[in-house]
Amino acid sequence: MKNASRMIFAGLVLLLILGFALARELGAREARDRIAQALGIGEAGRIHVKSISLTGNKDAVVEATFDGAFHLSADKNGNWAVTEVRTGDRCWESVELIRTAIRKEKVLRTTADMRAIAAALEAFHRDHGSYVQGMSGAVLMDRLAPRYIDRLVRTDAWSHEFEYQGGRAGYKLASPGPDGKPGTGDDIVYQNGKQTGGASESGGTPESDGASE
Repeated sequence: MKNASRMIFAGLVLLLILGFALARELGAREARDRIAQALGIGEAGRIHVKSISLTGNKDAVVEATFDGAFHLSADKNGNWAVTEVRTGDRCWESVELIRTAIRKEKVLRTTADMRAIAAALEAFHRDHGSYVQGMSGAVLMDRLAPRYIDRLVRTDAWSHEFEYQGGRAGYKLASPGPDGKPGTGDDIVYQNGKQTGGASESGGTPESDGASE
């Protein structure tokens, strides 16, 4: 069991974006403490910072390794799967719960980005009497940035490119969602200023938030 756990976490690299004040640099100790806090790890000494690279005025990429223990269980066919990860002394967290939390955060982040794009499209429509006409997210961003949106948002939280179909009178903006497959039940969709598919930022469906098809 111990060897299996080591094989899983050996070489695990965490690339985390950490904000820091302009007045001071981000040191390895602070980076380690912030990573441990973010992951709910009670022992910061289990985080080993390998490098810190500045990516902007207030951002850095920290490459680190994590010494951890994992609980694996075998199913009736003898196939092993990770079920829990130890985050502290005698403290184990369900891997499935962690996956669910990450999925929810990505859904909310993608929804927020799409809401910002939808707002930019409405502003474009007011100025031009037409939505952006095109068949790709790349064309959409080229027309909206930087006047109508202050940053380029070309992909969702799963690194999938946004799908866009737009004409003078309407548009459809979509993310394939967690499964990465367009046309399935977890797609996140905006049409003509309203969210028509996927969970909203408040956690409910568009129908429960009052949006219509």
